Amino acid sequence: MNCAELLRTQAFLDGELDQTASRDAEQHLQSCAECQVFAASAAETSDLIRRHAARRKAPEHLRRAVLAGIAEAEKPRAKRFASFWLGAGSGAGLMAMAAGIIIFLALPPATASLADAVINAHTGAMMKGQEIAVVSSNHHTVKPWFSGRIALSPPVADFADQGFVLTGGRIQTVDGIAMAVVVYRHDAHHVDLFVWPAKGALASGLQNRQGYLALMWQAGDLDFAAVSDMDSGELKKFAALVQAERE
Repeated sequence: MNCAELLRTQAFLDGELDQTASRDAEQHLQSCAECQVFAASAAETSDLIRRHAARRKAPEHLRRAVLAGIAEAEKPRAKRFASFWLGAGSGAGLMAMAAGIIIFLALPPATASLADAVINAHTGAMMKGQEIAVVSSNHHTVKPWFSGRIALSPPVADFADQGFVLTGGRIQTVDGIAMAVVVYRHDAHHVDLFVWPAKGALASGLQNRQGYLALMWQAGDLDFAAVSDMDSGELKKFAALVQAERE
């Protein structure tokens, strides 16, 4: 790839840019075919590792090698690269391979994969009757319930006047990520607002899976997904209310 913005795109995907730089990088990504291919490839690789990589407790020698690699990374650049090549094929080579896997695992999952995951979580919770752990229409009850149970503070507001009634919340692990889920009712429809810590770039947009919609976006240090079977116009209206509440 020859795009001069490729390194910045990679930093954007890794969540290493500030808000202004992230906005510029996202705008570039939307118009650059080369960077789009790179982003898709990185997300696909991350998904494959999550799904198929064997999960075993690291042996003690590997743990020591990774810790040594972290210490090595803190050395000046020239010394770091020299020692890497001198040690390649031994412990340093093993460390580099492990570090590479960690980097890919740190990338956010692909948008399509994440949409599948939150929609499956939404429908699975309803089928099991586990959609609400704390039942209340009072945000002063629901919001404190999340405190101490999950390491984030999701926005909790009642939009009953706009047709979206707060009914409670739950915590659900989706694709290995602990998410706060704020639950609403809109007429006969069930609406889940998934909230989790931002993990690099999140492509915003609407995804449709067999009659269920997932609308995703990023705001500050949090990622969001609104999931329901109501029509797209109503789901976008709900998302706009949540976004306005945070401003």
